[in-house]
Amino acid sequence: MLSYLRQSLPGRVIGFLILALGIVNATTVYVFFEERSRAVRLSQMEDLISRSAGMDRLLDETPAELRTEVLGAVTSERFRFDIGASATADPYNRTGLEHPLYQRLVALSGNDAEHVQLSISPRYYWCYSWVQNLLKPNLLFDPGEAALPIASLSIQRPDGQWLNATLRSPSSLPTWIVPLLVALGLFALTVFVVVVIVRQVSAPLGCLSRAADRIGRGELGEAIPEQGSEDVLRTTRAFNRMQDRLERFVTDRTRMMAAISHDLRTPLTSLRLHAEFIEPEKSRDKILCILNQMQEMLEATLAFTREESLQEDRRTVDLSALIGSICEDLRDLGNRIEFDESQRVPYLCRSGSIRRALTNLIENACKYGGQADVALQVCSDRLIVWVRDKGPGIPEADQVRVFDPFVRLETSRSRETGGIGLGLSIARTIAHSHGGDIRLANRPEGGLEVVLELPLL
Repeated sequence: MLSYLRQSLPGRVIGFLILALGIVNATTVYVFFEERSRAVRLSQMEDLISRSAGMDRLLDETPAELRTEVLGAVTSERFRFDIGASATADPYNRTGLEHPLYQRLVALSGNDAEHVQLSISPRYYWCYSWVQNLLKPNLLFDPGEAALPIASLSIQRPDGQWLNATLRSPSSLPTWIVPLLVALGLFALTVFVVVVIVRQVSAPLGCLSRAADRIGRGELGEAIPEQGSEDVLRTTRAFNRMQDRLERFVTDRTRMMAAISHDLRTPLTSLRLHAEFIEPEKSRDKILCILNQMQEMLEATLAFTREESLQEDRRTVDLSALIGSICEDLRDLGNRIEFDESQRVPYLCRSGSIRRALTNLIENACKYGGQADVALQVCSDRLIVWVRDKGPGIPEADQVRVFDPFVRLETSRSRETGGIGLGLSIARTIAHSHGGDIRLANRPEGGLEVVLELPLL
């Protein structure tokens, strides 16, 4: 999930929008509940002060033996009253609300300031007390025990005793929980709508990306549906035009090469027939050898062009069995090849093209390195085929140039072995058409290592 948010365009847009919406919602909720909390606390404290001042006056008119019963009658879960020899309110616990409320308490009680004390717990203690309530195991059995003091006041009576009043936190869920849950629900709904809209808007880009990937593998398919915003529409139309031009180019070149093949084969056949009647025999053999080389070059060039035209359909084959059959055919010709065909590796590809590429690589290893060691490995996202030989290798400076058409390296490859320098070019063209690549490397112990990588679709 995190990789999707980091790497994909829709994921980044969704991430930024969620971050922005989260900041806006958090700020709004904080401002709303800050104001509401302040109003609630002020109302509760005024209620406590009014009750305490009224209770102080009531006690003046109540006989001493009944005061305990009166205090017990007015005590509740939220408000508790008692009379003691000392004040329970902490005069040093001051908050921003305390000064005006303290003045109000002094005015309502009718006492001097030194005979009245008021303390209010900080705001974070209110939240802390509520969390403590939820964690108490006996909350369901004794809610009164769950209430924690959040404010207290003390009024000194004429007899020297103190009337102590305490405001305690509610043991039930606070009133702001429901609005908070509603806000979180609306935020989740907004995020869901944003995700749906962004995915819908970015869907044409996904189609464009998949189509580009198919073209990179040589699959010239149908045009992409033109949908989405104006910018995406222009991009899609340009992509479809490019695909049409590319398909026409490949088709025209294939037809041209077919025509060239037909036009060249006819005079070559005619020359071959005339050469059969040339005397002396030495001259005839030389001319026939040249004609054979021309025929070989023509067939190789046409094969190279056909591989770039990419007309073969894809189908699933067992790549391990395919390599095994190639190795078996080449062993019948006297080549030494090592390959373990124990695993089964299904792969979607143009089987004829892949067979031709692997045949070229393994034949080169046998021809120039004496023998071929072939290995196949399946990774998480790709297939890797190693073809190793024990020949002289290829200088690093020429390991890129050797893939160019008609390039032969005289210093590392004997010309007597034949070929016109198209084997690696054809193999790399086939690898590129499947979205893969071919790399060359000289082995430390001697010989060349050819690595064919093919993506898993």
